[in-house]
Amino acid sequence: MDIYRKKQRWKQILFTSAVLIGVGSLCYTNRLVNQIQSTERKKMELWAEAIRITNSADFHTDLAFPFSVIENNTHIPVILTDSEGNILNHKNLDSTREKDPVYLERQLEHARLENDSLVINLAADEKQYLHYRDSILLRKMIYFPYVQLGVIVLFILVSYIAFSISRKAEQNEVWTGMSKETAHQLGTPISSLLGWMELLKQSDLDPGTVSEMQKDADRLEKITARFSKIGSKPTLLETDLNQILQDNLNYIRNRGPKNIEYLLDLPDHSIITKLNATLFEWVIENLCKNAIDAIQDDGRVILHAVETDNNVIIDVEDSGKGIAKSRFKTIFKPGYTTKKRGWGLGLSLSKRIIESYHNGRIFVLSSDPGDSTIIRIMLKR
Repeated sequence: MDIYRKKQRWKQILFTSAVLIGVGSLCYTNRLVNQIQSTERKKMELWAEAIRITNSADFHTDLAFPFSVIENNTHIPVILTDSEGNILNHKNLDSTREKDPVYLERQLEHARLENDSLVINLAADEKQYLHYRDSILLRKMIYFPYVQLGVIVLFILVSYIAFSISRKAEQNEVWTGMSKETAHQLGTPISSLLGWMELLKQSDLDPGTVSEMQKDADRLEKITARFSKIGSKPTLLETDLNQILQDNLNYIRNRGPKNIEYLLDLPDHSIITKLNATLFEWVIENLCKNAIDAIQDDGRVILHAVETDNNVIIDVEDSGKGIAKSRFKTIFKPGYTTKKRGWGLGLSLSKRIIESYHNGRIFVLSSDPGDSTIIRIMLKR
């Protein structure tokens, strides 16, 4: 549980950092946009004053400065209209379409929406109106924060996907290496145990005791076989599912707590489906052991099996403490456990065996806290 929480905490920290960077960048760019808008507004006010001076000038007025102001505006689109809205002049519009009245009217409408017009007071109460659009640079700056935020989100998404793929590949290597090494380490002592078992059979030891010891030795051999199959594509064979469930439950019943009732709910006929029996037994064993751990006092563990036209369905039900709905998917992730000494690998391994090796699905079908939990396995027929 602690390992999983640490992973979640790091994800939250990285996500929060990315959001703060994006929001900070957005705020800073918006600030620049506001500064440019203010600067362009002042330029247009100066331009409007230059128009007023040139229109009101007499022969003694020095027009050098007003003309230079008017000529120096090379990037802000402007449209000059009379008091009735008729276009008198324009500057910095598309030169290929500046004679198109529809285009000019459309640009005038855009200018009115983008910025407040400036009033130019002329002689004899005559007025003209200066309309202007945002410069191309400003328009690009307005959309830039959103493009930038989109790039940041895309970068985070691509990085997360790449990181997840890399992590899964690394996990696969760890799973495989750990499993192969475990199988190798178990091989020698198990061979020795089997040899000692043969000697014990010839001794005067109680046959029942020897038989139980033989079962445990056989179990160790089976566990070794399970680990040796991790990392390689297992062979799926037509198998009697009923028999596998029966054998697993009998083994757990003999070695599990006696205050728990172990039940089977199987159809009258055998369910034959393609399985790797060694690995599938491991899944059922993991699910049953988790079910037992979830039962605090008296309770029951039930294995259900049914077949439909397309699927074989196996449900492992227990009357334990239940699982919170928010944890339905979390419990199958590596490192997640509620046990003080658990590694959080059993359900993760089960998910890998069902989904990667059997092309099936495993998920929490339902869970009522303090009542029951059903974990479902679905295999394609």
